[in-house]
Amino acid sequence: MRRPEDFNVAHALRTRTAAVRIAARALANDVPLFIAAAICAFFLSACGGGSGSDSQPRGDPLAPYEWHLQNTGQSAFSARGGTPGIDLRATEVFNSGETGDGVRVLVLDDGLDIRHPDLQAQIAADMLHNFDSSATNATDPTPPGDAFHGTGVGGTIGATANNGIGVRGVAPGVKLGGARYLCDQGCVSPINTLDAFGGAPFSRIADVINASFGINPIAPVEFDPDSNFLGVALQRLATLREGRGILLVKAGGNEYLADPGTEGADCSSAQAAHVSCANTNLDPGHAMPQQIVVGAVNADGVKSSYSNAGSSLLVAGLGGEFGISSTNPRIDKRITGPAIVTTDLAGCDRGASKTAGGVTYNDLNNPTSQAGQSLNANCDYMATMNGTSVATPTVAGVVALVLHANPELTWRDVRTILMKTARRIDPNRVPNTVTLPSGESYVPEPAWTRNAAGFWFDNWYGFGLVDAAAAVATARSYTAYLKGPMRAGSPLLPSGDGCQTQETPDCGTEIPVGTASGLEIPIDNTDSSISTIEAVQLTLFLGAANMRDLAIELISPGGTRSVLLNAYSELINSGSDVRNFFLGSYAFNGEPGQGTWKLRLIDVGERQSPTPAKFQGAQIQILGH
Repeated sequence: MRRPEDFNVAHALRTRTAAVRIAARALANDVPLFIAAAICAFFLSACGGGSGSDSQPRGDPLAPYEWHLQNTGQSAFSARGGTPGIDLRATEVFNSGETGDGVRVLVLDDGLDIRHPDLQAQIAADMLHNFDSSATNATDPTPPGDAFHGTGVGGTIGATANNGIGVRGVAPGVKLGGARYLCDQGCVSPINTLDAFGGAPFSRIADVINASFGINPIAPVEFDPDSNFLGVALQRLATLREGRGILLVKAGGNEYLADPGTEGADCSSAQAAHVSCANTNLDPGHAMPQQIVVGAVNADGVKSSYSNAGSSLLVAGLGGEFGISSTNPRIDKRITGPAIVTTDLAGCDRGASKTAGGVTYNDLNNPTSQAGQSLNANCDYMATMNGTSVATPTVAGVVALVLHANPELTWRDVRTILMKTARRIDPNRVPNTVTLPSGESYVPEPAWTRNAAGFWFDNWYGFGLVDAAAAVATARSYTAYLKGPMRAGSPLLPSGDGCQTQETPDCGTEIPVGTASGLEIPIDNTDSSISTIEAVQLTLFLGAANMRDLAIELISPGGTRSVLLNAYSELINSGSDVRNFFLGSYAFNGEPGQGTWKLRLIDVGERQSPTPAKFQGAQIQILGH
């Protein structure tokens, strides 16, 4: 079992270049594309390609290729374009003069090229740090080698507009900070995490923090938000920005199809059931509402092939697909759409776009192609950035626009605005149905569900695709400020048969195997203090649980069903006890908390000779106002 503090995020960054090359060979040899896609998706930024068929742009030369700002069906040099109108609706905001001017956005990542010609004008010198112990300058986050990920994130948020070069950011008026937090030299430690998330001078002056990274364990992680260092840091974030709270925008993960970066991960069950291999709730910090957890949507307006699903997603941003230029019929058309055009490390000797060894599936990245020579002669840009890693800065940019439109907004206000203004995309999708050993049909994860407060929610999209125009318009007229922390209702504490405490040996209620009804535990909540839910958290204790086969669901008094953990996930079937398994759901937002809740545990019984697990206890915490 791995805890957040044990996860070596730098491993992903250290091996990303090799993975891109592996994926290139896979594509060249017609390896099944979901394998190549999974390789690319895990490594945060990913593969791409391009036809270079778009017309010559004007102004900032690459802005017309930024379909996430305005989607006209352009290909961004990939094999095909997307669907016009699937964008952030940013042009309406730009036309009104809104650029996020002066809002301070910190990029926590593998670094930020602060001398990049399209970023240097936006850099805030007092919001820079390098956690790498081998760095010669602790205030310069510029990464060594080919670590281009954070620079791509930074450009997506705040590349300079109307300067006659390159791209423009979603919020091109922001002040950008950067911290090299992901590295090979032990950057990710408890003390560094506390500093990165508002505990040091460079981070506590941010208005928005972008965190395009995370963990993806294959066993449940024990997590107590009041004692874990990350939990403590996240709760402190809500007290900063003069009490209004720093907005932390967080990537939901890229392992829907497969997880090649985690030893022992097995996604075959998820692929067969057509559900997410990973789940956003496997990263326990995602259950804390001080983070805005983001999924990814492609240029066709559907979930990006790699984007993790989960009830802890709040909204989706635009992450695109792989930008692959090939028209080989064996390549799944779903993933050949455009990736995101953004900043790369400056120069032709490093990064994704360079003279030798770069990510050349896309003509913009290739210095020898016509598009590369005419539009990217200095190799300062790329058209191959994808993942929830880049969907997250599209949302962070919108948050910056919203905060400039109304600086008095609290972190809770911004969450509310994003939730209420998000666009419901892919409205006709049908969830998959499986047949259980009992012969019953079971839907492992519902599609769009309208909750009892009238809000639509989907584990693929949260409340939908962010809408910059609607969010900014709402922010300008917003007055119902939600100040301070969310109110916590009385905790609901159901327990299993014979379980006097959480550590009682051999106690618990057996969870039936292979039935659609599973074990349902009704829980009466007579506390009327929460009239409007903003988040629900569940901490679970189980005995001898086989987690890959287990689904964890909550049903509200209003009848809203939320799947907090889908069965068929990559979690291993170990038969081990589970303690302090911490999950969250935003599917109930806007509903009242009072009434009878139902906790439902379903064991799909896919394993050989299944024996029942035992429910031993739970705590349900309803947060809101």
